[in-house]
Amino acid sequence: MGPRGMGPRGSRHPRRSTRRPDRWIVSRPMDGVRVVEMARVLAGPTVAQLMAEYGAEVIKVEPAPSGDPARGLPYLRDGRSGYFIQANRGKRSVCLDFRSDEGKALLVDLARHSDVLVESFRPGVLADMGLGWDVLHEANPRLVLCSVTGLGYGGPLSHKPGYDTIGAAMSGVAHVSGPVGGPPMLPGPAMGDAATGVYGFGGVAAALFQRERTGLGDWVQLSLLDTYMAFHEINIQAYSGSGGTQVPEASGNYHATVCPAGFFRCRDRYLFVACVSPGDWLRVAAAIGRPELAHAPGFAANDERAARREEVNRLLEDWLATFDDPEDAIGVLTEHRVTCELIRTLPEAIAHPHNVARRVIREVPDEVWGSVTVPGLPIRFAGMTERELRARELGADNRSVLREVLELDDARIDELEKAHVVQGPPTLTPTPIEEPS
Repeated sequence: MGPRGMGPRGSRHPRRSTRRPDRWIVSRPMDGVRVVEMARVLAGPTVAQLMAEYGAEVIKVEPAPSGDPARGLPYLRDGRSGYFIQANRGKRSVCLDFRSDEGKALLVDLARHSDVLVESFRPGVLADMGLGWDVLHEANPRLVLCSVTGLGYGGPLSHKPGYDTIGAAMSGVAHVSGPVGGPPMLPGPAMGDAATGVYGFGGVAAALFQRERTGLGDWVQLSLLDTYMAFHEINIQAYSGSGGTQVPEASGNYHATVCPAGFFRCRDRYLFVACVSPGDWLRVAAAIGRPELAHAPGFAANDERAARREEVNRLLEDWLATFDDPEDAIGVLTEHRVTCELIRTLPEAIAHPHNVARRVIREVPDEVWGSVTVPGLPIRFAGMTERELRARELGADNRSVLREVLELDDARIDELEKAHVVQGPPTLTPTPIEEPS
């Protein structure tokens, strides 16, 4: 939204009632916001995907001729990528040769008619294309630019390309993950990409809110490195506060400083059990039938338990070994209000009644797959319903976007197509990724 009385991109909106809207009136936080996305694979596209979920019009501009390399990532069914579907539902697709002068001009024009531009090139690449912050800000002072990179702007390694795990490597997160005394562990899911996308969504929302006050857009910068560094909830301040004497290392299936907390064996399965606050240990001790340990010397304080971690963990696992069914153990722990859960397989998680009831996962439509199971929304609004969104074929919206947003006529669009500035669906498999963010 613009300054008081103004809508997105400066258009005046009708006077709004201060009366609370009725429940049947559906609105979404990003209604009326237009986003241009020039991002690839996952982190950058997640920023724009969330904006689409919450009401924004998103125009995904993909490089000709093959588009976002994520279109070729697994799982593929009939040549269509589930990976791409999950991260790009609800986006209109435009395919441009945006390294050509005419393609760059179209991009600047799209930015001029939009609220947000999301990109995930390496630092300097967008500026080298003639589309840097200064150019975009001059073209549209109200534009919010969101840049997602591997290692961020301003450092000697900023030029390096990067995928999710470069953040885990550079931040030290990979080093403190894995078995005790063993090699670093590769994170399974793309946690850094997904979290960076959520941070980006929050950054863009804050910039749009700031624009309400100033009338000006801003440049929001995110990196996989910054995201992973923020994952250190204890390690950095512990290392600093100890004067460097406490050097975090991998602690396997158990928390490095809190005891007991981690993954504990129960028959052929594992349970997560956590004892964090002082009252938690009282409940754990009662649950395992050892209430006398609640205030016993050597057990009452977390530091004492951490110093005898193996003994404390063995007490818990010996108790768990008395159960034939891990769910029975969970029942007892839950009765005592101990934080716990079975480590579930993905099929179990997808089918679990709790996750189904809350739409933690959901079925969404797709023209090729029929339906796709994807994660649910990470941010819920009480008065908002989900949008039915679909991923579009490459270049499927070339003409409609150029007509509606840039007001080009068919003759001009024909010229752009003949010059291969605007291109339709490819006949080739997406090319390998050459410039990761």
